[in-house]
Amino acid sequence: MTSDADVIVVGLGVGGEFVAGRLADAGLEVVGIESALVGGECPYWGCVPSKMIIRAANTLAEARRAGKLAGHATVEPDWSIVARRIREEATDDWDDTVAVERFTGKGGRFVRGRATVTGRRTVVVGGQEFRASRGLVLATGTQPAVPPVDGLAGTPYWTNHEALEAKQAPASLTVAGGGAVGVELAQAFARFAFSSARQARAAARGRNPRAGRPCRP
Repeated sequence: MTSDADVIVVGLGVGGEFVAGRLADAGLEVVGIESALVGGECPYWGCVPSKMIIRAANTLAEARRAGKLAGHATVEPDWSIVARRIREEATDDWDDTVAVERFTGKGGRFVRGRATVTGRRTVVVGGQEFRASRGLVLATGTQPAVPPVDGLAGTPYWTNHEALEAKQAPASLTVAGGGAVGVELAQAFARFAFSSARQARAAARGRNPRAGRPCRP
């Protein structure tokens, strides 16, 4: 049986969630489809949790400058504190219930699953067909790209997902990719691991010709 709607939005990341919410607010019948977490990368594995890490790392960096500016201070990094804040205050332990309710509260219909486009304005999710009378929006987003490095597939490498879900800071780290999230994570992890007993090397490699140098703690 086919379910009809005014608009179907496939992908409820940052852009898709915004579009679907605005259309529902305007009174249209909207079906929003998402297989992962509503809200996408930014609230769960990007902008929001990364800023928590940056704030904590900046605090460590400032404390280490006390000897040059104001007296003496001993700094002992504790990653578990920021990891707990990310889980409890930013991501709800990577649970999108609040985001889903925000969308359905505007009148939208939420469908969890992967959509297959079967026609100009039709999609199928888990055997159920949905048909849009006014428009089909594709906002499926992207995934971290894994570079074709020999041997990498057989190693336990991280993407930004694993990095932001980590309960312990790594002893050493190399970041391949000099985009916003890559640079943020490289500097923050370097600051957390910087001590007399353990100093992490974090390199952000991108198109910037100056990238690739160790990030300054």
